[in-house]
Amino acid sequence: MVIRKKKLDFLKLEDIDSTSQGIVIMPITDFLRAKANQNTLHVRAFYSLLFVQSGELSMVVDQNVHVVGAHDMISINADAVCSFESHADVEGYVVLFKASFFMQRHPTDVMRYFHFLKSRSMHTFVLSKEERTSFLQVVSLMLTAYNSFSLSADYVLKRYLIMLFQMLGRYIVVEGVDAHMDEGDDRIRNFESLVDSHYAQQRYPSFYAGQLNISINYLNRICREKRAASCGTIIRGRILVEAERLLYHTFKTVKEIAFELGFENAPYFSTFFKANKGMSPEEYRKNL
Repeated sequence: MVIRKKKLDFLKLEDIDSTSQGIVIMPITDFLRAKANQNTLHVRAFYSLLFVQSGELSMVVDQNVHVVGAHDMISINADAVCSFESHADVEGYVVLFKASFFMQRHPTDVMRYFHFLKSRSMHTFVLSKEERTSFLQVVSLMLTAYNSFSLSADYVLKRYLIMLFQMLGRYIVVEGVDAHMDEGDDRIRNFESLVDSHYAQQRYPSFYAGQLNISINYLNRICREKRAASCGTIIRGRILVEAERLLYHTFKTVKEIAFELGFENAPYFSTFFKANKGMSPEEYRKNL
């Protein structure tokens, strides 16, 4: 199910539903039939919750192939590279939303769920019978509100979305996401957002510390407390994620990828990649 393209396209919620105001709810069959999803790869500009009620759904999320079966639910991080293979017998629902919609007037519990969503590209949940019933009830209410065009729909949908994550609370605790939030969590979230936007042009901690109006030492301390890694390691990690995506999902040459990621030349990029992955870009692509 590996698909490669000349370049990775960016998929927005408006490409799925032109009337979207930050959230989309629809049956999974409609989602899979959407023109933007058909047998292709996209970098997704939104978070996804997919619940498979029956049948199977095959997908690629970043460099991993997954088959999601009946009664499974998955969450997919924003910026993940995805493609889906439609099955005629698959039924279920999708809830797609932007970070800005989810984070409006964020209370502490919302921050906890946000960190959980961002902690890796994809999470899988196997729901109990009772959880499935509750989940379907809430999604049904969300679909009704979504289709109502009510002025208060956004507020209602946000509350329902938080309710869905509250149902998944026990899984989130198991994953080790700290329920205690403080100023450092806001700092690390803002830092990671800046890295997502500037990793190809800015790879030195001084730039990010300056943007956040804090010292490099303080930024490093926050990163070590919240992510058990230095800020430099987080920046390099984001560059590596993008390098792996481009090597796996595109036909771009190593030289083209090096240029896209802001390296002066291909040998410099190859040295960076090998130092962090233990193999050259060419070896990585060949092994895949």
